[in-house]
Amino acid sequence: MSSLSNAYKNLHKQLLINIKQSTKKQAAEDIKKRIALFTYQRINFLRDQTPESNSKVIEINKKIDQLQKQNEDPDVAIEPTLLNGVTLKEDNERNAIHINDIANFLSYQRTYQELIERYNPGLTMTQEDKIRKTANKVGFELPKDN
Repeated sequence: MSSLSNAYKNLHKQLLINIKQSTKKQAAEDIKKRIALFTYQRINFLRDQTPESNSKVIEINKKIDQLQKQNEDPDVAIEPTLLNGVTLKEDNERNAIHINDIANFLSYQRTYQELIERYNPGLTMTQEDKIRKTANKVGFELPKDN
Protein backbone atom coordinates (compact mmCIF):
# COMPACT_ATOMS: atom_id res chain seq x y z
CA MET A 1 0.00 0.00 0.00
CA SER A 2 1.36 3.40 -0.88
CA SER A 3 2.11 6.04 1.69
CA LEU A 4 -0.51 8.26 0.09
CA SER A 5 -3.29 5.73 0.65
CA ASN A 6 -2.15 5.28 4.26
CA ALA A 7 -2.23 9.05 4.68
CA TYR A 8 -5.78 9.18 3.29
CA LYS A 9 -6.88 6.41 5.66
CA ASN A 10 -5.33 8.24 8.61
CA LEU A 11 -7.04 11.50 7.60
CA HIS A 12 -10.36 9.72 7.14
CA LYS A 13 -10.05 8.14 10.59
CA GLN A 14 -9.26 11.47 12.28
CA LEU A 15 -12.13 13.21 10.50
CA LEU A 16 -14.54 10.48 11.59
CA ILE A 17 -13.44 10.79 15.22
CA ASN A 18 -13.83 14.58 15.20
CA ILE A 19 -17.19 14.50 13.42
CA LYS A 20 -18.52 11.83 15.77
CA GLN A 21 -17.54 13.85 18.85
CA SER A 22 -19.13 17.04 17.57
CA THR A 23 -22.27 15.19 16.45
CA LYS A 24 -22.54 13.58 19.87
CA LYS A 25 -22.28 16.96 21.60
CA GLN A 26 -24.87 18.46 19.27
CA ALA A 27 -27.24 15.54 19.87
CA ALA A 28 -26.85 15.93 23.65
CA GLU A 29 -27.63 19.64 23.39
CA ASP A 30 -30.64 18.87 21.20
CA ILE A 31 -31.95 16.35 23.73
CA LYS A 32 -31.46 18.88 26.51
CA LYS A 33 -33.44 21.51 24.56
CA ARG A 34 -36.24 19.06 23.78
CA ILE A 35 -36.49 18.05 27.45
CA ALA A 36 -36.73 21.73 28.41
CA LEU A 37 -39.49 22.27 25.83
CA PHE A 38 -41.48 19.27 27.05
CA THR A 39 -41.04 20.38 30.66
CA TYR A 40 -42.38 23.81 29.74
CA GLN A 41 -45.37 22.23 27.97
CA ARG A 42 -46.00 20.00 30.99
CA ILE A 43 -46.04 23.00 33.33
CA ASN A 44 -48.53 24.78 31.08
CA PHE A 45 -50.82 21.74 30.96
CA LEU A 46 -50.63 21.39 34.74
CA ARG A 47 -51.78 25.00 35.08
CA ASP A 48 -54.80 24.37 32.84
CA GLN A 49 -56.33 21.75 35.18
CA THR A 50 -58.62 20.31 32.47
CA PRO A 51 -59.36 16.61 31.95
CA GLU A 52 -57.61 16.74 28.58
CA SER A 53 -54.51 18.24 30.13
CA ASN A 54 -54.06 15.27 32.48
CA SER A 55 -53.73 12.85 29.58
CA LYS A 56 -51.37 15.23 27.80
CA VAL A 57 -49.23 15.53 30.94
CA ILE A 58 -48.92 11.74 31.10
CA GLU A 59 -47.97 11.66 27.42
CA ILE A 60 -45.37 14.40 27.89
CA ASN A 61 -43.93 12.59 30.94
CA LYS A 62 -43.44 9.49 28.78
CA LYS A 63 -41.67 11.55 26.12
CA ILE A 64 -39.39 13.12 28.73
CA ASP A 65 -38.55 9.68 30.16
CA GLN A 66 -37.73 8.40 26.67
CA LEU A 67 -35.46 11.37 26.02
CA GLN A 68 -33.67 10.99 29.34
CA LYS A 69 -33.00 7.32 28.62
CA GLN A 70 -31.87 8.06 25.09
CA ASN A 71 -28.12 7.67 24.72
CA GLU A 72 -27.12 9.11 21.40
CA ASP A 73 -24.30 7.30 19.64
CA PRO A 74 -24.72 8.74 16.18
CA ASP A 75 -23.79 7.05 12.96
CA VAL A 76 -21.66 9.52 11.09
CA ALA A 77 -20.24 9.76 7.62
CA ILE A 78 -17.76 12.20 6.21
CA GLU A 79 -19.04 14.71 3.73
CA PRO A 80 -17.36 14.05 0.38
CA THR A 81 -16.56 17.75 0.08
CA LEU A 82 -14.15 17.46 3.02
CA LEU A 83 -12.07 14.89 1.22
CA ASN A 84 -12.44 16.47 -2.22
CA GLY A 85 -10.23 19.31 -1.06
CA VAL A 86 -7.31 16.96 -0.52
CA THR A 87 -7.54 14.88 -3.69
CA LEU A 88 -4.29 15.22 -5.52
CA LYS A 89 -3.25 14.73 -9.09
CA GLU A 90 0.21 13.42 -8.22
CA ASP A 91 1.19 10.53 -6.00
CA ASN A 92 4.38 11.82 -4.42
CA GLU A 93 5.87 11.67 -0.95
CA ARG A 94 5.44 15.38 -0.28
CA ASN A 95 1.66 15.15 -0.71
CA ALA A 96 1.49 12.13 1.59
CA ILE A 97 3.44 14.00 4.27
CA HIS A 98 1.11 16.98 3.93
CA ILE A 99 -1.99 14.80 4.36
CA ASN A 100 -0.41 13.09 7.37
CA ASP A 101 0.30 16.53 8.83
CA ILE A 102 -3.38 17.44 8.45
CA ALA A 103 -4.44 14.22 10.19
CA ASN A 104 -1.91 14.81 12.98
CA PHE A 105 -3.17 18.37 13.41
CA LEU A 106 -6.74 17.09 13.86
CA SER A 107 -5.56 14.56 16.42
CA TYR A 108 -3.46 17.09 18.34
CA GLN A 109 -6.24 19.67 18.28
CA ARG A 110 -8.68 17.14 19.75
CA THR A 111 -6.18 16.19 22.47
CA TYR A 112 -5.55 19.85 23.25
CA GLN A 113 -9.29 20.50 23.60
CA GLU A 114 -9.69 17.51 25.93
CA LEU A 115 -6.83 18.73 28.13
CA ILE A 116 -8.23 22.27 28.26
CA GLU A 117 -11.63 20.92 29.32
CA ARG A 118 -10.05 18.64 31.91
CA TYR A 119 -7.70 21.14 33.56
CA ASN A 120 -9.65 24.36 33.06
CA PRO A 121 -13.31 23.38 33.37
CA GLY A 122 -14.47 26.98 33.81
CA LEU A 123 -14.10 27.63 30.09
CA THR A 124 -16.78 25.16 29.09
CA MET A 125 -19.05 25.56 32.13
CA THR A 126 -22.54 26.88 31.66
CA GLN A 127 -23.58 29.99 33.53
CA GLU A 128 -25.71 27.88 35.87
CA ASP A 129 -22.75 25.66 36.76
CA LYS A 130 -20.58 28.70 37.47
CA ILE A 131 -23.25 30.16 39.77
CA ARG A 132 -23.66 26.84 41.57
CA LYS A 133 -19.90 26.49 42.06
CA THR A 134 -19.57 30.07 43.33
CA ALA A 135 -22.48 29.57 45.72
CA ASN A 136 -20.84 26.43 47.12
CA LYS A 137 -17.62 28.38 47.74
CA VAL A 138 -19.42 30.90 49.95
CA GLY A 139 -21.49 28.28 51.75
CA PHE A 140 -24.81 28.45 49.93
CA GLU A 141 -26.48 25.45 48.41
CA LEU A 142 -28.78 25.95 45.44
CA PRO A 143 -31.67 23.55 44.91
CA LYS A 144 -31.23 20.92 42.21
CA ASP A 145 -33.33 21.26 39.06
CA ASN A 146 -35.49 18.26 38.27
